[in-house]
Amino acid sequence: MAKELNIQVIHQAQAGNMQGLSAVGEQVRQKVDTYIYRLTLDYHLTQDLTQETVLEMIKALPGLEVHNVSGFWGWIFRTALGKVQHHFRLQGARRLAQKTTSDDFVLESHAIDDNNPMNALVSEEIRITVLGALQAIKIKYRNILILRCFENLSYGQIAGILGGSELRSRLLFLRAKHSLKNQLERHGFKRDHLLAALTIFAGLTVGPGKKVAAGEVVLASSLETGLGIGLASLITTKTAITAACVLCIGGFTVSMIKPGSSTPPTSEELYGHLYPLLNHIEFVAPSQVVDVNDPDNDGFLLVNLNTPQSPAQRLKPDNLGDVLLTQPHMGLVLPKDHWVELGFDGPLHDGPGPDLLITTRACRFYTRVFVTDGLSKVFELPRPQCLRMGVCWHKHIIDFDLATLDLPFEPHAVRLMGNSNRGRVGGIEFYSVRARIKREGALQP
Repeated sequence: MAKELNIQVIHQAQAGNMQGLSAVGEQVRQKVDTYIYRLTLDYHLTQDLTQETVLEMIKALPGLEVHNVSGFWGWIFRTALGKVQHHFRLQGARRLAQKTTSDDFVLESHAIDDNNPMNALVSEEIRITVLGALQAIKIKYRNILILRCFENLSYGQIAGILGGSELRSRLLFLRAKHSLKNQLERHGFKRDHLLAALTIFAGLTVGPGKKVAAGEVVLASSLETGLGIGLASLITTKTAITAACVLCIGGFTVSMIKPGSSTPPTSEELYGHLYPLLNHIEFVAPSQVVDVNDPDNDGFLLVNLNTPQSPAQRLKPDNLGDVLLTQPHMGLVLPKDHWVELGFDGPLHDGPGPDLLITTRACRFYTRVFVTDGLSKVFELPRPQCLRMGVCWHKHIIDFDLATLDLPFEPHAVRLMGNSNRGRVGGIEFYSVRARIKREGALQP
C-alpha cells in the first residue's frame, strides 16, 4: 500500500514536481474510486466520475490553498461529491432513485470476486441483504455513513464537505443510522447488527475490480449463518473506525435506538458522545455560588431530578449554595433574566475536546451562558442552537471548547441565565455544570 500523503508531497505536486504529482494523483484516484463507488453503487459510473475528479484536481492543484492534509482531502471529497450530485441532477430525481437501487448485477459480480475475502465469510443471501439495505437508504444518508464510518472524518470535516454546521452533520448521521437500521430490520437483522452490516459493506465495496489490500477490508473470525449475523471479533483498523462510528452518538449500543425513522432521538442518543465526560475525573463541579440575580425577589424554584414532574421547593438566594453544591440531584429553575454564577477551585482550563458541560432542560436557545473572572469581568459565550426535530424540551448537554473562544481574561466562574419563561415550570431547568479546571501544582497537557 502506498504511504499516506503528507503536506510536503502535496506542495511538491503543486509546484509541478512530476513525481509528487504522480503520488498525489494515484492516492486520490484510489480513495475517490472507493468513495464514489460506495456512494453510487454503480461500477461504470464510478470510473467516469473518478476520472473527472482526478482531472479537476490536477487542473486546480496549482492554485489551491493547502494548509494541511485533512483540508486537502476535504476538498477532494467535496469535489467528488459535487460530481455525483451534478450527474444525478442532470438525470433527475427519478433516475437517481433507479440508479441507486437497481445495480445488483455489478454489485454481485464484485462481491464474488476471488480477491475479496468477504466471499468466504458471508453467504450470498447476507450480501444481497446488506447491499440492498445500503442501496435503499437515501444517498445523503449513505454519504455521511461513508464519510464518518469508513473515511473516519470528524463532524467538523464533514460539515466542511456538506456545508452547514457540525451540529447538522451530527443530526444527519443519527438519521442515517435510524434509516439503515430500519432497512436491516425489515430483512431479519436484529438491532445490534448494524455494526456487522457496516463492516460487511466496507469489505464488499473496498475497491471495485481491484485486489484487496491487507488492512482495507474488515474481516470477521466468526460469522453465524443466516440473516442474524453475530460479529465475534474484528481484527483491523477499519473495524475500530466502524465500531466507533456506530456507537459515537448512541453512546452505548445501537439497540437503544427506537424503531421508526420519524421517532425523535433521545437525549442519550443525541449526546452519547458527551455523557461519559460528565463523570470524567478532569471535569469538576463548582465549589461556590459567587452571585445570583433574582429580579422578582421571590427566590428560586428547585426541582428534584429524581421526581422532576413537580417542583421541590423555593429557596432564597442566600440558601442556594447549601443545596446546589451538596445535593447533585437538585436542579434550579431560571426564568427570564434570572441567573446564578458558580465558581471553581481554579481557573477554567483548555484541554482536548469540550471544556465546559452544562446540563439543562427545555430549548437550548433559551439558555444564556457567560464566563466571568469571578469579580467584575463578564464574557457571553455563543448562544446554543435550537435543535427542533422534537427534542427542544428534552434534557440537553451544552458543551463549549475554550480553544474556539477569544476570551479577554482567565475565566474562574460560569454564569447561567434563563432567557424565557416558557417550559414546564416557567423557565429553564438548570441541572449541572462541569468544567475542566487548572489545578494548582498539577501538570497540564
